Amino acid sequence: MNFLILINSAPQYKYFYYGIGCALKSLGHEVYYAVDARRSCILEPLPELDDGVDTFFFDEYFRGHYEDTAPLNNVDVTWGEYFYSEFDRFLTHDFNLSRPDGYWERARHCLDGFFDVLIKNKKIDAVIYENISNSYAFAAYGATRRAGKSYLGLMASRLPGRFEVHKSILDKELSTLDALSKEDLSAEELEWYQSYRMGIMHITPDYMKYNNLEKIGISKLFAIAKLKHVFRLLVSWVKTDHFYDYQFGNPLRAIIKGFQVNLKRKISAVRSVKYFEADDKVEHASESEAFYVYPMHFHPESSTSVLSPLYTNEFNNIVNISNNLPFGVKLYVKDHMSAFGLQSPDFYRKITALPGVRLVKPTQNIKKLMLKSKGLITVNSTAGLEALVLGKPVYLLGRVFYQNFPGVVKLANFSDLPRALDAPISNAADIAKCIVAYRRFTHEGDLRISSWASKDFMYYGELASLLASKVAEEPTTL
Repeated sequence: MNFLILINSAPQYKYFYYGIGCALKSLGHEVYYAVDARRSCILEPLPELDDGVDTFFFDEYFRGHYEDTAPLNNVDVTWGEYFYSEFDRFLTHDFNLSRPDGYWERARHCLDGFFDVLIKNKKIDAVIYENISNSYAFAAYGATRRAGKSYLGLMASRLPGRFEVHKSILDKELSTLDALSKEDLSAEELEWYQSYRMGIMHITPDYMKYNNLEKIGISKLFAIAKLKHVFRLLVSWVKTDHFYDYQFGNPLRAIIKGFQVNLKRKISAVRSVKYFEADDKVEHASESEAFYVYPMHFHPESSTSVLSPLYTNEFNNIVNISNNLPFGVKLYVKDHMSAFGLQSPDFYRKITALPGVRLVKPTQNIKKLMLKSKGLITVNSTAGLEALVLGKPVYLLGRVFYQNFPGVVKLANFSDLPRALDAPISNAADIAKCIVAYRRFTHEGDLRISSWASKDFMYYGELASLLASKVAEEPTTL
């Protein structure tokens, strides 16, 4: 089979996916690489990939076809579906916002052309990357659909020690989970579920262990690895044409904005601590008052910008949820541990001013709060899955893999809340079947990208074999 592996600016992904590519080649497959920009050769040099005849750079294709593209009026996809995953980053961090008129229409046209040509000319059977998390992946996914080929997206699971392989943005995954939930539980699966349920209060999903985003010290800005990265960004600013590097923009601007974002986060974290309620006060209040829990998300992040783009404004979410709760019922807002400080002190000040809201420290154990609560209101947080296991109803605003599980109340908008509250507790056996179905959907293994160098050839070989089997099991259409 022929595989196309995507490479973009996500740190260290290049090395990890190159390991998969080498393993696929050892199994007799043909492997090609689609790299977002030449910048990659400077930031993360890998001569075997960078200089290979089977490596293709989108920024070079974009440069060569920029002038011969006409404005598009296609109605098959919206602006948000295609580009909001990028603009959620651009708008949040205030960079790459000065492109000329027509630039993004041309970028979309060239992205489609780039992947259509590669898939056709190289007879690609499957594209490999992570879940569809940005416009580069979205364009590749669209091209596979037009050609009747496969998309395979790797991502860490919400269950510890497991990972997922996605074949669509969400729809195929929902269908698969529905089918898997109809199968009876084995004795081993029931034993696993009981163990998972009993230990859930202290379980951390792998993706949370991997990201290290909660570290916000100033020293982080001056780490050796960070300084090397800054130097390489300066080199790429000199040596590359960043006009066609559509996801990244000006490297010099990236350096400045990166420093500003990290410094502002540290300052905000220090200035915002006073707005969070003391743990003992939360503990006392939670024993006597009725409340729902709302977990804030890390932003920007594909779980919201791709699956739930209407709910990426946390202030708007909190105001509208609290406005739709009855008098006497509070909303406990828990900040994301990986996102604390990214919002301004003024954001936290205004949240605490809302009469129906308690702002809970990010270090609080959300599961302990959920046990005392009337339920969880969420965009699409992992906490929703955990709430179901704890026997609590989940009121869901966005889209997520567990959206069709029993115990989940799907909301079309905020105004649905008053009529939806006080949902009955779902049957525990039905919940167990769905959680086990999700486990069946996942695969055992570690998907920690940052430890790519310590993974041996056997690891990559097993992963490559799994991906090849995923293509073989999926019928394609021409």
